[in-house]
Parts: sequence; structure tokens; C-alpha cells
Amino acid sequence: MRASRSRSRLPGLTCLIAVAVTTSACAGDRARTPTASDGVVEVIAAEDRRQVKPFTGELLDGGPFDSTDLDGQVIVYNVWGSWCAPCRTEAPVLKRVAEETRNLGVRFVGINVRDNNAAARAFEDSYGIEYPSITTDTSSDAVLAFGSALPPSAVPSTLVVDAQGRLAARIVGPTDRSTLSTIVTETAAERDPGQ
Repeated sequence: MRASRSRSRLPGLTCLIAVAVTTSACAGDRARTPTASDGVVEVIAAEDRRQVKPFTGELLDGGPFDSTDLDGQVIVYNVWGSWCAPCRTEAPVLKRVAEETRNLGVRFVGINVRDNNAAARAFEDSYGIEYPSITTDTSSDAVLAFGSALPPSAVPSTLVVDAQGRLAARIVGPTDRSTLSTIVTETAAERDPGQ
């Protein structure tokens, strides 16, 4: 069990803060790509949040990506690879929560790592993923933007950025629908009601 220094102001997530969850690692035959062996869900209290550095990249479809284009929105970044078994398990969860929260102004972006673009596009097609993903060639800048909040070998990982551009939550390891939906919905509800 990992302890969190942050306090959650999200009432529905009190029991989820820093809960260690059992996950499987994306190991397979890729011993050179270590991944998270035990997952952690951490919700960060508003007063403890830190800004995520802006970053750019190239999308799998060939278009440009600039994180500043999403300023003012809640963003869910998911670090994944087509070679990662837990990524395949959570792909339908991410797709569903992305669809369910789109009307709340939430946007999802994939960060594909240690992969080739053809395999990554096939993965997205297979799971019907419609939100954009940054390519392997440019994903390192995206990973670095999160600093120490994102262990470099943690695949899959999901990071929720609030509307002010601050890291609001992180899930290291695969996520489930209930956890992700609650975090995302409650982060979106933090916005000024007048917006």
C-alpha cells in the first residue's frame, strides 16, 4: 500500500486515494521494457496540484498535436502500447469513459510508447478508439511533461489534468470503468459553475 500526501476533496474518491491495486505487468517477451507491477490510484488535492508542462507531438494520423490547444478542458492522458496486455484490457474502459464524458468537456489523448505506428493504428482500429494518440516518435516529450508523476516504465498509466492544466489524478497500472469515470466526472465538476 502506498500512502498519499495529498488530501482529496472529491467525496466519492476518499476510499480510492492511494489504494494499491493488483495489476499485471506488461512483460510478455519484452524483458527490456519494465512496467508497473503494482498499480496505484492517487487523487491530488487542488492545493497540492502542479502544472503539467506544455508539449507538442505528432499524432498517429500524421497531424500535429499541441497540448495548449486543449487549455481550459479536463484532459485524460493514457500511456499505452499495442504490445501491452493490460492496455488491451483497459482499452474498452477508456473508450467508454471518453464517450460518456465528452459532453462534460473532457478530452482523451493517448500517448503511445515503445511501439511502431502500424501496430498502434491497428490497436486503435481493433478497439474502436476515436480519440487521438501521439506517436511513439514524439511521445517522450509528452511523458517528460509529467515529470516524476509518471514513472518512465509505467505502462499503462492514466493521468487526469484539470481545467487549470494541473495534474489532478494519476493511475499507474490498468484502470477500471468505475474508478476512471468517478475521477474524471468529479474533476470536470470542479469547474466554475458559471462556465
